[in-house]
Amino acid sequence: MPRPLRYLLIWLCCTALTVTAAFLAVRFVVRSTSPLPPTARALPTVFSTPSAPPSPLVPATSAPRTAPAPTRRTPTATPAPRTPATRPPTTAPATGGHTASSCRGGVGVHSMQSVGGRVTFNMGADAICLVSAVPAPGFTTSTDQDTPDTLTVTFSSATHRSETTGSIHPQPQAVTREVSW
Repeated sequence: MPRPLRYLLIWLCCTALTVTAAFLAVRFVVRSTSPLPPTARALPTVFSTPSAPPSPLVPATSAPRTAPAPTRRTPTATPAPRTPATRPPTTAPATGGHTASSCRGGVGVHSMQSVGGRVTFNMGADAICLVSAVPAPGFTTSTDQDTPDTLTVTFSSATHRSETTGSIHPQPQAVTREVSW
């Protein structure tokens, strides 16, 4: 094989190897640093059905019954079991003098994970609303909203406090502060 052809082949192999390594490195970095979309979890909706005791006036051998017409039932949430150190997740929006419709627009739903639990805010154009606050085991939850544009959720335990503050003015942001003692 002539010498220039060998050099060309070696150069092509090295170039292909370098391009492949660079592609794999860039792909890894892009995949590992891409932001996760905000998620909001809702509690399951439970439909309660009134239970009626069997009527003693209807004989067991009566004519076949037709299915009752469907009725619209209002959903009710099942209460979570309470323990002394935890509180069930907060799912109702915290309305500090504003309506849920004022939480529309803006940047949308944003979730923050902390040591004490997970908070999900709806950052609207005019106000910030609480979507959910789910405490970690051993933590209790409290919320504070003096103005429609700032909401603070605090998860507390005997040795730790996680305080997440979401605000929409001057720009939408959420900050978590962790304190242990």
